[in-house]
Amino acid sequence: MFPSDLVEAGADLGGLQPIAGRFEIEDDAVWFVPRFPFVAGRSYALLVSSDLGDKRPEVWHIQRPAPAGVPTTEVTAMYPDADEVPLNLLKLYVHFSSPMSEGWAGRAVHVRRADDDQPLADVFLRMEPELWDPDRRRLTLLLDPGRIKRGLAPHEQVGYPLIEGVPVVVSVDATFRDAAGQPLRSETRSVPLRTGFERRYAVGPAIRARIDPAAWQLHLPAARSTEPLIVEFDRPLDHALLEHCLSVNDTAGVSVDGVGSADPGGRSWRFEPESPWKAGRYSLIVDSRLEDLAGNSLVRVFDRDLTRPADTPAEARPVAIDFVCA
Repeated sequence: MFPSDLVEAGADLGGLQPIAGRFEIEDDAVWFVPRFPFVAGRSYALLVSSDLGDKRPEVWHIQRPAPAGVPTTEVTAMYPDADEVPLNLLKLYVHFSSPMSEGWAGRAVHVRRADDDQPLADVFLRMEPELWDPDRRRLTLLLDPGRIKRGLAPHEQVGYPLIEGVPVVVSVDATFRDAAGQPLRSETRSVPLRTGFERRYAVGPAIRARIDPAAWQLHLPAARSTEPLIVEFDRPLDHALLEHCLSVNDTAGVSVDGVGSADPGGRSWRFEPESPWKAGRYSLIVDSRLEDLAGNSLVRVFDRDLTRPADTPAEARPVAIDFVCA
């Protein structure tokens, strides 16, 4: 089972990933149960082969009814939310306003050079299944790790997915379907725009160093106030991981109630307590899973140089940064 447009375009079916699912037999009937729901308004091709050797399979088309209504879903954010990303950027996050359909990421998200508008091929690792959060509102896109890690065959043969000094534009097609089968909302509703969202990035040097919390700067709140604790990083960090990898403990090791949030660019984090700070010692707890934009963590360098002893992975354990409210 494949999307009909790929079959009609004469694509090499041997090199395509068929729609995920399984066939079941019940009496004289054959059922195809897709792993993800069929998308409204799409046509699908079922290839029926015989035992006659190289004879081209028969193609049966299945058309899903087009969805009714006006498109309402849009891209709300793309992270990193920064002007510049490193050459060895590892991840992008795309946030949508409503739950989305599976299977569109490879067709609807593109990267092109900003200087001459030429597409960059095979930037993202094709994932099956795609990396969605439980609500299917946040899509995680991995840049091909095999092209990022030096010494691996894809890196030696093709090079990095991005080019240092060459700005890029990441676009999300308006044809990306939400869970109801609708395309993304565009300004021209009678003729939907092909690009539903774009973000431009400059591409800077690679980052190949573990995260070092000792290089961070803490702006301390005053005791008996509800001022926020503000942590400034020495480099942009992974926006999604910042939601889970930082917390504050009191002197007894008990978690302080409050709300932590990262700035859109991933350069700082602030913690606002529910109750006024008491005078005394506290600890900022940093989970070792926290990563920067290039996938470097407190434990290891993602694009590691095996000849550098300094890049040897460290023990995976949280780091505590003590501070005092006075």
